[in-house]
Amino acid sequence: MKNIDQVQRVAIVGSGIMGTLIALAFARAGYQTAAVDTGEENLARARKTAAAACRELVNAGLLEESKLDAVLKNLSFTLDWDETIAKADFIVEAVPKVLKIKQDVFERCGNLCSPETIVTSTASSLGISEIAARMKHPERALVTHCFIPAHVMPIVEVVPGKYTSDEAVQLTKAVLRSIGKKAIVCKESPGFIHNYIQIAMTRAAISLVDMGIATAEDVDTVVMHGFAMRLAQLGPIRSADYAGLETLLHVLEYVHEKTGDSTFKPPAILKEKVASGELGLKSHKGFYTYSPEEVERGNQLANDAVMRTVKA
Repeated sequence: MKNIDQVQRVAIVGSGIMGTLIALAFARAGYQTAAVDTGEENLARARKTAAAACRELVNAGLLEESKLDAVLKNLSFTLDWDETIAKADFIVEAVPKVLKIKQDVFERCGNLCSPETIVTSTASSLGISEIAARMKHPERALVTHCFIPAHVMPIVEVVPGKYTSDEAVQLTKAVLRSIGKKAIVCKESPGFIHNYIQIAMTRAAISLVDMGIATAEDVDTVVMHGFAMRLAQLGPIRSADYAGLETLLHVLEYVHEKTGDSTFKPPAILKEKVASGELGLKSHKGFYTYSPEEVERGNQLANDAVMRTVKA
């Protein structure tokens, strides 16, 4: 397996919006980056997307005007699959979310590139074990699930498969860190972390509209100006710790009883924590462990999180 110093050329397979913005993220970090596609029209659109995204970064103060030319110089668009893939030190697949198409790409990459070259997929729910099923050396294949806009969003889900080596995971994390991303590793599962949570929330929100409880606008307003302000700083699990896990358990039990919806059935781990007295911040321990100073500050910590979001 290569080491981080040996990763200099990056190939992005697919020049749609996701692929182009991922390519831009690598180019900004100094990598020689090539986006490869099958049609000149796709590449022409990608060049315009990259140029517009760079201009937005400059206008937002996230990229110095003086560095713009260097970034664009690092970024190329090509129809030459064979040479681009063969020379790449790190490959990201960003083609449509169709299993057969992704499998074809991984099989082709496996035949063209060095056995040590990592090949990742931007799949948002498909598992890499399936995607890389026909690939040579599947131990260097894994998912790197990015989010739009991929050149700005800091988080990437790294999802190894049953054949992925630990060396491949560690190198992928190092590469992602080098372009300013937070690499979070999770196991193969439907939706991974991000989409599993997002889909559950979206389903609940739409159900409220469907039941006539509130309008779509009102539901969105409650989320944006309510719990989302804490979530942006704390996340859902730490927020539950701050509110009190016994409170969460009681609410879940009540809603589950009244609706019969299994979505609200309390998870076993929550019941176990409450039964053992691990109630969150107030008891010094919940899903996280809290120092005496944090407990003493209590609600002020949650208030601070909201203040930071309002300020941002």
